[in-house]
Amino acid sequence: MSFTGPIAASTVLLTAAVAAALTVVAYIIKMRRRRFEVPFSNLWQRVLEQRDANALWKQLKRWLSLLLLLFILGLVALAAFGPTLGDRDPRARSVVILLDASASMKAQDGDPARKGLTRMERAKERAKALIDAMGGGDLAMVVRVDGQATPMSRFDGDKPMLRKVVDGISASDTPADLPRALAAAADALRGRQNPLVVIVSDGAYSEQALGQVLWGEPPAEAAADAGAPTTIGGDGAGSAGSPTTGGDAPAADAVASADLARVDLRGLDVRYLGVGTRAENVGIVAFNVRRYIANKASYEVFIEVQNFGSEPARRQLALYNGETAIEVKPLELAPGQRVREIYRELPGGESTLRASLRPGEGPGADTSDPFPLDDQAWALLPARKKQSVLLVTRDNLYLEGAMLVYDNIEVYKATPAEYDADPARTIHNADTGRPFDAVVFDDHTPAVTPPSPVHLLYFNPAGEHSPFAIRGPVPRPRVTETADEHPVMRWVQLSDVNFDTASAFAADRARGDVVLARYVRDGIAVARREARRKIVAFGWSLAGTDLTLRVAFPLLLVNTLDWFAGDDADLVTTYTTGQRFHIPLDGLLDVREVTVVDPAGVTTPAPVVDSKATFYGRRVGLHQIIAYPPDQPAPPAGAPDLREPLAAFELAANLGSPTESSIAPAQDLVLGGRTLAAPESFPVSARRELWVYLVLAVLALLALEWVTYHRRITV
Repeated sequence: MSFTGPIAASTVLLTAAVAAALTVVAYIIKMRRRRFEVPFSNLWQRVLEQRDANALWKQLKRWLSLLLLLFILGLVALAAFGPTLGDRDPRARSVVILLDASASMKAQDGDPARKGLTRMERAKERAKALIDAMGGGDLAMVVRVDGQATPMSRFDGDKPMLRKVVDGISASDTPADLPRALAAAADALRGRQNPLVVIVSDGAYSEQALGQVLWGEPPAEAAADAGAPTTIGGDGAGSAGSPTTGGDAPAADAVASADLARVDLRGLDVRYLGVGTRAENVGIVAFNVRRYIANKASYEVFIEVQNFGSEPARRQLALYNGETAIEVKPLELAPGQRVREIYRELPGGESTLRASLRPGEGPGADTSDPFPLDDQAWALLPARKKQSVLLVTRDNLYLEGAMLVYDNIEVYKATPAEYDADPARTIHNADTGRPFDAVVFDDHTPAVTPPSPVHLLYFNPAGEHSPFAIRGPVPRPRVTETADEHPVMRWVQLSDVNFDTASAFAADRARGDVVLARYVRDGIAVARREARRKIVAFGWSLAGTDLTLRVAFPLLLVNTLDWFAGDDADLVTTYTTGQRFHIPLDGLLDVREVTVVDPAGVTTPAPVVDSKATFYGRRVGLHQIIAYPPDQPAPPAGAPDLREPLAAFELAANLGSPTESSIAPAQDLVLGGRTLAAPESFPVSARRELWVYLVLAVLALLALEWVTYHRRITV
């Protein structure tokens, strides 16, 4: 008898031991019945006699029932091992099916006779045909291969189940990591009978990935070269002669590291089933955007397009800002040609940019494209305009002068009396008729503040109208700790700044408050990000500090206004799929998890480490990252999310992989210098499983136990 169960033996044995122990304990601690005396008849004495239910030696008189239940548990544990009668058929094979689910498998050339059939659909057909051809004793495991190698099943001979697993696999928007998949298959097949790996794919892999395989021992000449001594002649070149000390170490290390990077496939039979028929494709391989440092209202765009086919191609490259096409250019590409387009001095507009390849016009233009995934690319441009800032102050020349060094703002001024007289009129820019983008209150805390989305900056807020609760004054504080990772405090040093006094704020983490600067435990500078605006408060007066005489002061103002405008130089908005994304959260320091909504609308949580959300990018398009207050738990699955988000971000993910865009299928896959053949027909093999009979025996014993219990035989 052999065992091929899916559950580890240690797990089964531990579960069986715990179940047996609980069964015995249940017999020992049976509830004791209450005693009732009937005084008028001695005939009731036998009924009133009761054994002690807690005494083990009396309880075990019902040993037959206990042994019967323990025997049933033993049969269940034995069935979990998946026993088979006799040894496994020596002709039976252990198969790992590596089903390619990378981006190139979305190419619509799976079968010339069936228009629109993708390579993925054709690959699933071939994988299911392979499963159907297996013998009765063969076992197979299905592994999905894209940017990650994901086992989709255990080793099993259940063909309907394996076919269902294959049907549930779909292609992603990532390149394929073939070496990782081969390494996973080799580990899974280690020690198994007649191991076989079948790669079902279009063979669109890089030369580096195909060469990262070890079929046998390292070549003798390579080992000899690695161990041969070398000398350095007068011209610096290696020559024969006396060995130089340590001269052979780098070569030996290079060979050793190369061998460690290879996938060891010794002893494995690797075969290939190919799909795909066409090689012609033109795709966008790079797309990025950046703002000008001097004029952040304008930007430039970089686009790279390549013809991966063997024939000339004619396309139109269109650049969209939102839904508006701002540039359309015809392209003529020779076979293998890569062209770069740079669009300069583009004006601001929507934050979403899209590059699109369209069929060329005119006679002879090719209107078909078997791989549309790389015909679209996205980039995000943070919405930027020149900020209008209202300064509410009593003629603070230090503050006014520091504001003037920032070219990307327009500063307007009002006194506290003018602001309090008519706040609704004062917060509107007379030139544009719209509210100011930000308001700076210098030693003034008004009762009426500008509504969202106007950003607010306070110096020395006081009283009940302070945006942050004040715990009390702190005399002569020194900054002992700063939130260096927050955009407002970037490159700012305050440890040697002197203050006469400062207010200590009571930061409310539930509202998204972040302490920017501390004096021991007291927060004397705080920031808050609400759904549509940001608020910063510094607990000191500019008249009572020497901060205004230091370089840190204008830098602090520039950082704050940049944060208000959402302008973070380190924020990358264009990513490449098949990688782990690390998204900076723009000052949300206390958030430990965010919600990611991918382009397909699938919602998943993502952890936050060092103020960066981390998740694996699978889909091309625009992703949304939503941050909620850390003290509000997520709703149950299926329930609507009624939480108010602290912030929401977007990022763009593109394919950007020349390897995946080069969709030319490989009719013969050469892996590590060896050409892989198609899998041979499986030999006839058989396997007789016993778990079905064990389950029937368990049902029969349960029926027997029920009968004996109700006939009062075992109780």
